[in-house]
Amino acid sequence: MAPAIPTPISQKITLYPAEDWFFGPRPAVLVLPGGGFRELPPHEGEGYARWLSGLGIHAFVLSYRLLPDRFPAPLEDARAGLDHGLDVGRVGVIGSSAGGQLAGLLMTGRVLSIEEGVADPPRPDFAVLAYALADLDLLPPSVVENLLGDLLPIKDELSPAKYVDASVCPTFVWATAQDPPGLPNALEWTRALAAAGVPVELHVYPGGSHGIGLADGVEYGGEPHKFIAREPHTASWTTACVAWLRREGVLAD
Repeated sequence: MAPAIPTPISQKITLYPAEDWFFGPRPAVLVLPGGGFRELPPHEGEGYARWLSGLGIHAFVLSYRLLPDRFPAPLEDARAGLDHGLDVGRVGVIGSSAGGQLAGLLMTGRVLSIEEGVADPPRPDFAVLAYALADLDLLPPSVVENLLGDLLPIKDELSPAKYVDASVCPTFVWATAQDPPGLPNALEWTRALAAAGVPVELHVYPGGSHGIGLADGVEYGGEPHKFIAREPHTASWTTACVAWLRREGVLAD
């Protein structure tokens, strides 16, 4: 059968429905690409979505606001994407790098001090974090200053691993040993989740740089991206993730 056709459901969200040989209620995943809040790499958006669709999962790729828009704008977009209102089963999130920071803020249910009138934001039922930002203290200060600008005083509020507790959803974490920002953040995610008693699974692969996505070398969006590379062993993270999704009851055996 032909793969599912992506459907824009708003200016910011594109739906990649579960492929049509799957029946009944299906889980859904909000896809948050990385890109340092300056771009949204298609291989971390459409690439993930097509993989999830083939597993029988509805995938929602979010084009959240980028710089010069700063927080809470991208977090507001992520909350709206998670609370999409469609009738599906369990709803999870997958986030890469900066998108993983947004995923973490969703997971912890953080309401920032710069926000007003926000109560009980939506939270995911499960999460997949790909070289995701956990704590901004693990990045070079100059990078954080460029990212936050005048929001630098709330740096800790934007470090989701600092706010993990037992209410956070089960989480799959992965990174590579050749990824200077990704590896320490993946380890910090794992430490914080385990300390809080949250079910967590960590995979660290030897090859591949930051932003490698599916690690299958496939291009999306019509243009090559500097982080696209083929690393067959690293690409096996998707197999490990499927096994984890089954263990967590998201996918049937």
